Formats: sequence, C-alpha cells, structure tokens
Amino acid sequence: MQKILSFLWGRGLHQSWGIVMLSAGILIGMVLGLIFKINYFGAWWWLILVVFVFVLMYFWPKFLTVGLCLIAGMVLAFCRITTVLSSDAEVNLGVDNSTEELVMGARNWLAERIEDELPEREAKLGMSYLLGMKTELDKELSENLRMVGLTHIVVASGAHLSILVEIARKIFGKISRFAGLLFSILFILFFMCMVGWTPSIMRAGVMAILTLFSWYVGRKIAAWRLILMVAAFTLMLNPLFLISLGWLLSFASYMGIMMLGPGLLRFFYGGKKPGFIASTVLTTIAATLMTLPITLYYFGQVSIISVVANLLILPTLSYAMGLVFLTGIFAGVPVISACVGFLAEKLLDFHILVVGWFSSMEQFLIRVDPYNPKVFLLYLVLVPFLVRVIWKKMKYGIMKA
Repeated sequence: MQKILSFLWGRGLHQSWGIVMLSAGILIGMVLGLIFKINYFGAWWWLILVVFVFVLMYFWPKFLTVGLCLIAGMVLAFCRITTVLSSDAEVNLGVDNSTEELVMGARNWLAERIEDELPEREAKLGMSYLLGMKTELDKELSENLRMVGLTHIVVASGAHLSILVEIARKIFGKISRFAGLLFSILFILFFMCMVGWTPSIMRAGVMAILTLFSWYVGRKIAAWRLILMVAAFTLMLNPLFLISLGWLLSFASYMGIMMLGPGLLRFFYGGKKPGFIASTVLTTIAATLMTLPITLYYFGQVSIISVVANLLILPTLSYAMGLVFLTGIFAGVPVISACVGFLAEKLLDFHILVVGWFSSMEQFLIRVDPYNPKVFLLYLVLVPFLVRVIWKKMKYGIMKA
C-alpha cells in the first residue's frame, strides 16, 4: 500500500505541474467568475479561451503541457460558478442525517457536562476552544478577543487539528505508522463533524489529511503547492468560500506561517535554530502580517501587541483543550472531576485575564476606515518577498520531493 501511495503521491500529484496549473486555473476562474458573473454557457468565452491557448502556444510551445490544465481549471470553475449562481439552493456540505444526529448528540452531551462543572464564562470559552462554539461567547469576551487579534483561537482551525493529530500520532504511532495515520484521520474527520463544515475547518481538515499522507509515504509537499490544491478543492465544493472571512483568514495565516515565517527565521537566525519564544514570536508576526489587510478591511482595527498575547496563550492552548475535554468526560466522578475542573477553570481564568488586560490598552490599536480596499495595497510589500521565496526554492530544488 505504501508503494502505491508513494507512486501516486510522488509522480501523480506532488511533482505534477498539471495539478498545480489545474488548481491555479480553478482559483483564477473562481475570482473572475464571481467578479464578472461569468456564464459558462456563453459561446464567446470558448472563443477567447481558444485564441488565448493558440497565442501562448505560438510564443511559448511548452505552454501546451501546462496551459491546457490551466484552461481546464478555469472552465471547471466557470461551470461551478454558473451552477451556484443559477441556483437559489445553498451548497450542502453536511453528512447524512443519522450520522449528523449521532455527532450532534455527542457534542451536546459533552457540552452539557462541561457546563455543569465549570462557571458559565469559563465553560463557554472552553467549549469554543474544544468545539468551535464561538457564538456562545458573551459579547464582551468576544470583542476583547477580536481587539487583541485572538479570534482564531476560538474558531476551529489548523491549530486545533494539529493538536489532535499530534496526540493521535504519539499514542497510536507507537503501534505502527499506519495506525498513526488512520487514527489521525479519524480524529480529524470526527472533529470536523462535531464543529461543522465551516470554511476554516474545511481548509484545515483537507490540508491536514494531505499533509498526513505525505508524512506516511515519507515525502514533503511544498507549502505553496498545498495551498493552491486545497484552495482549489474547497472552492469547487463551495465557490462562495471565496468571500468568506473565515476562509480568507485561514489561508492567509497558513501562508504566513508556512511561507513568510521560515523566511523571517532565516533572516534573523541564518542557519541556527531559534528558541521556542523567538520562533513563536516570528511565526506570529508572519501570520499577523499576512492577515493584516484582511483584518483591517473587515474590522477597521488591529492591535500591535497581539504578538505578546499570542505568546502568553498559544503555548497553553493544547493544555486548556485537554483539561476541558477531561472535565466533560469525568464530570460527576468524585475527586477526579474536582481536580480536573479546578485546573481547567484556573487556566481559562488566566486566558480571560490576559485577553481582558491587553484589550484595555487601546493606545496600541491601529484604526482605519473599515471596508476600504486601499488596505490591500499592503500586500505589495509582501508579495515580492513571497515570490522570491517560491522562486528560490523551486530553483534549487528545496521544495522537490
């Protein structure tokens, strides 16, 4: 099985420029389709595509090998956009009713037990960490999280899945490599079902599963390739993800962590390995820079001390999730429930205190007019750097398997 996966992943997907160009075509097609409301069945679009292909083939014969995949991706995107725009029905990404009832029953059972053991505010925050129940937070805490740039910790995303995957690999990876892969994927799928098929969890789940498969076959997949493929896949599921704040922030933060972050680490430390604090700070800065224009556009403000708040909370996020989960499992059990609940409550109190304290420092807030498209000009500073990183790694083969 490993040889089959290695062959399919290594030659059929990872090293295939056809897949990369197909994904790029889908992204381009989705953007154009939503902006210009393109109708796939309009005959004049076929004429433009045919002329475009022949012109590029004349000046660049190699385009034939990858250009057709680009065109195919755009056609697929136009077709999908046409289907969505011509239908009033919402795109259904859910599971069948029986499975959904089972998962929701387990979710509600766990949530009720957590609420019985913890004070209301701490219980709501803990369930937001564990189950992505952000809407249950009180208005003040939700606003404080937004002001200090910590909204992502109460939205089920890649950070939560990374914790679950790490737990599964440590426990079941001791049995075999395949067991670590299998139970990691099962944990991911179960968590996605419990949280719901939100744009951010879709991105994180698909990306985590692809990364696990590459780990299983002993290969590495380039971050930029992974971003392209997952973005194309999720948009084909639901093109309206393209205008979803959660989807945009999810991809922007991942791009900052995986592409901008390593560049910052090399700039400041060269070939040396930075410590935990330095690594966390620079990675947080990278994610903040990539999401800054989006945050300013939608919210009109961002805190310049969010890095410090992230540094205080993120290292203990996995412990908070684990303690909240154990609180729900052992609720009602003498002694154990009291001990676990006490630790969970104190850790959550610490998080609430940190968020409240940093949010009160309004002098560190950067404010602009919301929904001002000029804020996206900030990407002009970052895009050349990202292009240079991608080109350098492609040139020297660092990203090749």
